Amino acid sequence: MTEPRSLFTFEFIGLCMVALLAACNVSVFYYLFNYLQTLGIPGGLCGLVIGTYSITAMALYVVASPFLNVANSPRIILGGMVMIVASGIAYLFVHSFWGLMALRVLNGAGQFCMSGGVMVLFVSVIPPEKSGQAFGLYSVAILVAYAGVPAVMDTLAPFIPTPPDGYAAATVSLLPAAWIIWRIRRKNRDQQEVDVASGHLSSWADIRFNVTQLPVTLLLLLNMSYFANWSSLFFFFKGFAQQQGLTNVGAFFTVQMAIMTLIRLLGGRLFDVVDKVKLTGACFIIIAIGHLALDHLPGTWAVPFVGVLFGLGMGFARRQLHLCTDDNYTCAC
Repeated sequence: MTEPRSLFTFEFIGLCMVALLAACNVSVFYYLFNYLQTLGIPGGLCGLVIGTYSITAMALYVVASPFLNVANSPRIILGGMVMIVASGIAYLFVHSFWGLMALRVLNGAGQFCMSGGVMVLFVSVIPPEKSGQAFGLYSVAILVAYAGVPAVMDTLAPFIPTPPDGYAAATVSLLPAAWIIWRIRRKNRDQQEVDVASGHLSSWADIRFNVTQLPVTLLLLLNMSYFANWSSLFFFFKGFAQQQGLTNVGAFFTVQMAIMTLIRLLGGRLFDVVDKVKLTGACFIIIAIGHLALDHLPGTWAVPFVGVLFGLGMGFARRQLHLCTDDNYTCAC
């Protein structure tokens, strides 16, 4: 009988840390919409600049993901870090619409390289029998960034001359991330070559087949709806708060992410016994109530309570969508 593998290895902890630092370099842009308006860019075009980042990353996930493997992922991750650092510093000098569009493409490509490569390595180092616990902790590491960065940036705002200074400064966090990936690459080089020699890439036929399955298509649409709500809240809440005279924006995100983190850590049993479809529907209703509550805030004091609503709705919904996607992807395969 083989002895169970430990989950908490250097590789596991290191990759969770890299995921956290990558998320820090995404969440630092929560004030981007307001900054773009100060440059004189019309509101509609501001949304296009913001969305170009996600469009680039999504396109690369579709086109490039099949070519990621354990052997090439460390190089791709390091290349992604270079792109993120370059784009983060470039915000200091680029202020035109087309220049910012190019930066968002570079930024999105860099984030894909980091996130996609880290996920490939992550799957290769976790024990299969502990995958649920591993992915739960991995997602918590990402949520920590979204919980902490807005609050920290608001606190440091008096000391940061302009938002681009903050974007550039955040890229410093990728230095320890680069060291972690370099260590993992050196430590596991021989094993990675063995894994690649015995593995295979996903075929385009498999990808097309999965996408054409009705349950998978519906789940993709649900995920799109979820992230549309997430993105609109994350990028536009700062401007909304300023219009409403609200000052505790950081507290809103901290409360929301704290609730989502608690759900990931403590809600495992509930996900096993409650009907996934009904719970997912209830989650979207809670998110809708949260949006309505934002339009009728009685005062600044109520902001954290609305954060609780969004934390509950988005926390349970994200977890349920993960579980439903895993179930239907397995069936489609």
